[in-house]
Amino acid sequence: MAVSPRLQLWLIPSLLLSPLLAMPLLGAKSTASEVVCELRSSLPSYAQRGAAAVVTGGNSGIGKESVRALLEAGCRVVLCSRDAEAGARSLAGLGVPAGRCRVQQLDLADLSSVAAAADQIRRTEGRVGLLLNNAGVMATPRGQTKQGFELQLGTNHLGHHALTRLLLPIMDDDGRVVTVASSAHTMARVDTSDLFFARRKYTPWGAYGQSKAANILFAKGLSDRLREANSQILSVSLHPGVIGTPLWRHGNPALTWLIHRFILNKDVQQGAATSLYASLASGLPDGAYLSDCAVATPSAACQDEDKQARTALWEISERLLMEAGLSLPEQLVSSERGIHQ
Repeated sequence: MAVSPRLQLWLIPSLLLSPLLAMPLLGAKSTASEVVCELRSSLPSYAQRGAAAVVTGGNSGIGKESVRALLEAGCRVVLCSRDAEAGARSLAGLGVPAGRCRVQQLDLADLSSVAAAADQIRRTEGRVGLLLNNAGVMATPRGQTKQGFELQLGTNHLGHHALTRLLLPIMDDDGRVVTVASSAHTMARVDTSDLFFARRKYTPWGAYGQSKAANILFAKGLSDRLREANSQILSVSLHPGVIGTPLWRHGNPALTWLIHRFILNKDVQQGAATSLYASLASGLPDGAYLSDCAVATPSAACQDEDKQARTALWEISERLLMEAGLSLPEQLVSSERGIHQ
């Protein structure tokens, strides 16, 4: 069949453009603002009604950019910072209207601080729509938290496990718990028989890798328990990318230089994108692990098909927290279902 010259003129650019139109609109180099813009017409209900979003480590790096983008999406934000003055400086730099964002002092390496922060969030916000577990330490020299836990696992995993458990009873049933993990989870497995390296040799990167693997298993274990409780709260984890942030301050200077020179693949705005995607995208699978604004596949150990690793980690985490004197809610979520304005 002959094609008219006019139709040819229309078909040629259409055929050339069609592969580009089929490409995903969000990916490795997207920014947090681009994620908000792309998802604006389908924001989750908690964001549409301006619910509170709690962001740990919100005073710097991708945490600060996540705070800014969540405000852009319409949320009220609780900017959690270990240093309240640093949090206040970050908040001042955002230039948001009064009442849209406040600073909450939170030291994840001290369970008494976690409990106090959760109590103040309950009293001040009443309900929470999103918990973005973003804060963390990376490749630190061997150290301990206030309660004697190995510093990296204690901060990155146990501190967030505790905060999540304390806030879940006031989380809306359409809410989300988003936990920032890392591709560094592939560097180690979670050894529940020796979480704090009493027998194993401690290495900064090995301990960091274990804490990030724990983040993924925590998100999956939480998802399992939320489904058992008939809750619609979503729990996911993510790898943000390799980004130049203050996390690198503990690294070997030569290694840090090499990584910054040859391996860093995102700036801070791009690094926060997957956190925003995990917080705002619809249709995400329960317990999913995300990377570059898409569902990804973690290591076999963190896929945890038989659920044994996530179950063992959950049980020992609960025991360690209670033995350290933290009072955890008996119920995972409130028996009072529904969405609170």
